[in-house]
Amino acid sequence: MSNADGGVRSAPLTAEQERDRLIAVLKAQGELQDLYIRNGADRAWWDAALRTAIALSGSQFGFLGRIEADEQGNPYLHSLSITDIAWNEWSRQVFDEFAADGLEFRNLDSLFGVTVATGELVVSDDPATDPRRCGLPPGHPPLESYLGIPLREGDGLIGMVGLANRAGGYDPALQDELRPVLSVIATMVARDIAERRAAAATAVAEELGSAVEHLTRAEQQRMVVDDAVRAILAAGSLPEAGRAAVAAVQALAPGMNAGVMAESPDDPVGLICVSGSGESFDRTECLALQGGRLHVSLPGLRLDSCPHVDPMNAVTICCPVATDKDEFGLLVCCARDIDGDDAGLRGTELAEALDRLAGALAQVALREDIASRALRDPLTGLPNRLALLQGVERRLRRIDAAARPFGVMIVDLDDFKDINDQLGHAVGDEVLISVAAAIASTVREGDVVARLGGDEFVVLLESGDPEAMEAAGQRMIDAVSAVAPAGGPGISASAGGVPVGWGDAGWDEAYQRADVLLYEAKAAGKSQVVLGTMIGTAEQE
Repeated sequence: MSNADGGVRSAPLTAEQERDRLIAVLKAQGELQDLYIRNGADRAWWDAALRTAIALSGSQFGFLGRIEADEQGNPYLHSLSITDIAWNEWSRQVFDEFAADGLEFRNLDSLFGVTVATGELVVSDDPATDPRRCGLPPGHPPLESYLGIPLREGDGLIGMVGLANRAGGYDPALQDELRPVLSVIATMVARDIAERRAAAATAVAEELGSAVEHLTRAEQQRMVVDDAVRAILAAGSLPEAGRAAVAAVQALAPGMNAGVMAESPDDPVGLICVSGSGESFDRTECLALQGGRLHVSLPGLRLDSCPHVDPMNAVTICCPVATDKDEFGLLVCCARDIDGDDAGLRGTELAEALDRLAGALAQVALREDIASRALRDPLTGLPNRLALLQGVERRLRRIDAAARPFGVMIVDLDDFKDINDQLGHAVGDEVLISVAAAIASTVREGDVVARLGGDEFVVLLESGDPEAMEAAGQRMIDAVSAVAPAGGPGISASAGGVPVGWGDAGWDEAYQRADVLLYEAKAAGKSQVVLGTMIGTAEQE
């Protein structure tokens, strides 16, 4: 089935396939980050990055390159990695030349040239007749389909990935599916470009000798930022990554305070400090977020200053933590005083450093966001089956002195089919959302409410005490009964639960026992709780 962009739209994936794909992309992102942390962006890293893009997209071959410009400013492609598809002696010599220095592709009258010249995504599922083609060398493997993906840093085109011969052709949506991996690759291409520029600057300094001191400082700052980017990408959470960014800012500009602001869980427009120092404020008060780029607020320029800044600060710099499609927060730096002899130097170099740090923070935030969505039920926002099983495993592995039996309870709506039949599935979905919120409102800190599917919810209770479980189950049933769809039958729910201890206790047995008890509750008249005896033992061995 073709879409409006000329690509082939793949059949919709099941929820399990979507989860598996997200996990595969996240795993590949992590592996590329780990390889970079160990060895840096060497030829092996570029080859691994290309192999990853080919494997995740289901392509046969491809290339990865950065965008450069000749003396007249005309862009061209410099390859960083390319699949070895040599088909004769001439192409073997060309590939061997690439292995030594990379290849330059300056003729843009081709499919890949469209991306280089315009920065556009290119999808072609019939390259042989595509008017943008330039033909293939004699003996080249057939080109059955092609996808050219631009790599960007901010608004600038810095590189591209070319993929070929995917079974069924390419869908433009594939770019979004690969975004976590493409973002890592784009970060490394940007770093490669920055390093080349720094190397060129160092060479000029060695020749002229007049800017050695300045360039030495720039190199030191670059090393600080490089080390910070590595630490940020290796971080396990956004707060941990933020601490690395704050430390880098203070190393670059010792007189500055810094903080990483992220979206408040309680306020969709509010920002709270997750690392460093900073006061909460609304995102609407930041000109950097409104404009999508770094913004500097100075005293005496209130018309061009963010409303959230402290007027006692001599300078406040706000840098969005965002990808090209997603906004996650803000890196804010401020200082009470500015060294007049050094202000210009800091203004240019620190801005570049902050952009790189914010870009790395955005990759961590994107990784957390994708991981969070992979563990959430898309309708209700509750944890899904995968998240629930992880919670069970964590409880079964607890061996500390404070560990105690926990409870597993299944809550199922009574006669939910009647609502779908009488009011329609749209109203049924609204009921499920309301029921999920109602159940979640009754549990205590440490309890987990998850949706397994349909109208079935599972609750992991911190306490496996029968009286506490009975009370918790009754609170849930009472909360569900308060949900009343307009024009439809009333809502009720039944629950079955078991305490779970240690020894031979496991999830499968706990779920099956609770399920049997649930149906005993339904058979006994519905809208009630039935509990069973403990699975396993109350004491750890």
